[in-house]
Amino acid sequence: MPSFDDYQDDFDDSHDFAASREKTKRLVLDLVGRWYWIVLFLILGLLGSAYYLSKAPRLYKASSAVLIKTATGTVMGRTDQTEDIDLRSLEAMNTAAAEMFRPELLEKIAARSEIRDIPGLMPKPVSYLPTWMGGPDEEELKAPAVPPVPQLAGLISNWMEVGVRKGTRLLDITVTHPTPEVAKAIADAVALGYIAELEGDVSTSRTGAIEVLVNQSEEAREKLQSAQGAIAGYARALEVKGLLDEMEATVNQLERRYRPAHPKMQAALAELDHLKERFIKEFEIARSASTDQAYWQRASSELPPIDAPDDAYMRVARQLLLARIGVLKSEIDSQNQVFNAMLTRKEESTVNKEAEEASAAIHSLANLPGIPASPKVPTVYGMGGVCGLGLGLGLALLLVRIDNKFHTVAQVEAETGMTVLASISQLKEGILDGIVSKQEKKTNRNSPDHEDDWDSTIVFREHLMETNFAEMYRVLRASISLLGDEKTRKVTVFTSSIPGEGKTTTSVNYALAAAGQGKNVLLIDADLRKPAVHKEFGLKRDHNSCGVTEILAGQATLQDAAFKLSGVPNLHILLSGVRAPNPGELLSGPRLERLLEEARKFFDVIVLDSAPLLAVPDTRIIAAQVDNLCLVVRAEYTPKGAVRRVLEVLKEQHTPPAGLVFNGFLEKRRLIGSNYSYGYYRYGKYGSAGSYGYGAYGGYGAYGSDDDEPRKKNRRRKRASRPRETIES
Repeated sequence: MPSFDDYQDDFDDSHDFAASREKTKRLVLDLVGRWYWIVLFLILGLLGSAYYLSKAPRLYKASSAVLIKTATGTVMGRTDQTEDIDLRSLEAMNTAAAEMFRPELLEKIAARSEIRDIPGLMPKPVSYLPTWMGGPDEEELKAPAVPPVPQLAGLISNWMEVGVRKGTRLLDITVTHPTPEVAKAIADAVALGYIAELEGDVSTSRTGAIEVLVNQSEEAREKLQSAQGAIAGYARALEVKGLLDEMEATVNQLERRYRPAHPKMQAALAELDHLKERFIKEFEIARSASTDQAYWQRASSELPPIDAPDDAYMRVARQLLLARIGVLKSEIDSQNQVFNAMLTRKEESTVNKEAEEASAAIHSLANLPGIPASPKVPTVYGMGGVCGLGLGLGLALLLVRIDNKFHTVAQVEAETGMTVLASISQLKEGILDGIVSKQEKKTNRNSPDHEDDWDSTIVFREHLMETNFAEMYRVLRASISLLGDEKTRKVTVFTSSIPGEGKTTTSVNYALAAAGQGKNVLLIDADLRKPAVHKEFGLKRDHNSCGVTEILAGQATLQDAAFKLSGVPNLHILLSGVRAPNPGELLSGPRLERLLEEARKFFDVIVLDSAPLLAVPDTRIIAAQVDNLCLVVRAEYTPKGAVRRVLEVLKEQHTPPAGLVFNGFLEKRRLIGSNYSYGYYRYGKYGSAGSYGYGAYGGYGAYGSDDDEPRKKNRRRKRASRPRETIES
């Protein structure tokens, strides 16, 4: 598969700007050519948005507002001042907002009967799965019962938002809920509850501020003394632990130098055991002391038995001791800070008789919401459309990136630099036979007998002469005639990159088109490995006693091997002959040149159907001896890399093709003009791409004879063959 270099712009070289712009234009056109994917995903995005809106609950928002005021007093209480707008920091407002989420306040609100009895307090569960996919039905989506107070308080906290209104001292309490009445009731209850609680706290603080400070300072002093006494009781145990740690380090060092039986090692181990016994003794004394008895009653369950193996008891005891010492030191530091802070506040309270007092008032209660706040229909549809459009464009770009086939004439010409002589639309046997049957009924005239054995892809039949299918091959005939002087450019070969591109059908129809113009035509089956011309006309490979193989082998002449096709004026056929064991050697000899020179004397047009270029080397030998080399490229089938390789090979041997034949494209309205086609004429609309009916060759390495392959069955009535006619007749 070729890379995506065809669409990569090289912006480093300024002289490539025009080419880069052309590539970009082609990329855009390729994306537009896949508009159906973009539209499909856009529609899917909008449908997904509609489905989401049908399932998502409608949420209503109700907001109440609280005004935070500050009453301040100057030092010594000389004047009092009340400010509706305080210039304190925003942190103070955020603190007041956070206080509204206190569990105590929300539990008081959740316990009120007027809140718990509101209809629709508990929202119904939401399921985005349809019922047919296993989603719940209406019975299963009933609203749950009202939960206990703590759980309801947690739900209220999730439904509620508190924010500071910019540039003001107002706190907006917003509650979002599927039931408008519930949203309003909770918003009002939180605002009123907060005001009532705040007023009670301020009243209490006015009467006992100094008492609270004294009590807190005494409490801090007691905790500090208790922690200091407890840590003093662990002094001996900590001292022994230090000695034990040093001895363990010493033993570890001695183990690197001495064996266990060494006297120094024995003495060190004895000293270590002694210290362990001392540590356990001192630890037991410390944890039994009354100063920290409450802690050890809780922690004793973590200690293993004293006689536990591997010194498990001592190891856990050391960990618990260190953990407890760390906690006590932290508590001492903390209580020192608290105690000092209480002393400072006590002194300030003594100087300032009136402490700073905060208060709040209701600014406004909530209104009953009438319009849901979410989901926002335009936003949801917009996001769905943008996501769908993005996915569609992404898929279209991916398809362009991995696309390895040709789709239009314009694309073939742009990417190969070759002229397309004609574009042949897809020939479907069913459509063509249907046209013939319809015309037979309309004209009350059956098809000629000799056409009964012909393949359905031959369009130059009596009832198909006026269709645009035949006209496409007449365009090919005209394009080849304009390549040069017809008297000197008589020999035309049709080939392809790989098997299955329709070169045989193109050769046969082109020969019939030229014969219909009154020219004397010779159709040669030069594909000696897998001939197919005889199948097109319903003949056997040995229809004539000799063919191309016999002529090249010197066993027959052109007059002996060529025969005139029954019912078709001006057309002679030269079949491939018997199977050749060495086709390449036969074609490379001088007899092929003599055969073509002799044919030029008798015929106005010589048409060769040859083997695929990449499958076998036969056509490369023929290419140097013909006048017009036409490369058939099949739409939606031929890999781009195969065509590029063929053009490189032909260029290397100085036999470039005269032009390309774009074969088998599917007629689409969006491609009219890109394929130089005729649009939707009377018989132009004939369905989607499919197989041709003239057989597949298989892979590159499988190209060979098909002598044993059965002939196609006649689609119409079988007729007796007409007598063979020679060139002389």
